[in-house]
Amino acid sequence: MAGLFANYRSAHHPDAHARLTLAIGYLRGELDATRAQRTLRRRDWLLQLELESSSLAGTLIDALVKACPQKKFILTIRDVYSWCDSWLDHNINQPPKGSSLFAVLDQVRLRVNDFPPTKWDAPLIMHNLAPLACYFQLWAHHNAQVLHAVPKHRLLIVKTDEISDRIPDIAAWAGVSSSALRADQAWLFATAQKHRMLARCDPSYVRDTAQRFCGPLMKEYFAA
Repeated sequence: MAGLFANYRSAHHPDAHARLTLAIGYLRGELDATRAQRTLRRRDWLLQLELESSSLAGTLIDALVKACPQKKFILTIRDVYSWCDSWLDHNINQPPKGSSLFAVLDQVRLRVNDFPPTKWDAPLIMHNLAPLACYFQLWAHHNAQVLHAVPKHRLLIVKTDEISDRIPDIAAWAGVSSSALRADQAWLFATAQKHRMLARCDPSYVRDTAQRFCGPLMKEYFAA
């Protein structure tokens, strides 16, 4: 989305250090909602962006919706299988440093302590990845949280593989001309080296884990 809106004041993961610290504290229950809202409102005023693209917005969505009541949101949603494969590819190709804030955030939002590895997770564990349940529960929680927190009149839902086709809808939602959006920059972070990690796992285990965590949302948005 940041690439699509490159002609505007847009950014991908803006104010990352402040937002990451806020998200980690929020998820750990170390930060109350009022303080989170106050911080987000102030950072929004300081940044003066016309569009920001960040998964952290989903993590902080409850506070963000209340902190910025005039904001409109676009939820880009991808089927859990290709989303998970993309996440795993990214972590294998560019492993997060253990002390980095992103690595800390991943430990918290993936809930690695809540889902011990099974024998079926061996292909993932060999690459220092979390058990499959961690990723699938995050996909379900993230999307459900946004769908629950954002009023329908402030939310546009776009499947990631339909972004290019839906540029007119996105432009209309944002109140800009379609010609002002950069279709050539709609896919800035495509993974070059793919590892097909889910294909290395037992198909029944992958399917059953997806159904366990993601069944209702997958059925609603992907008929799967």
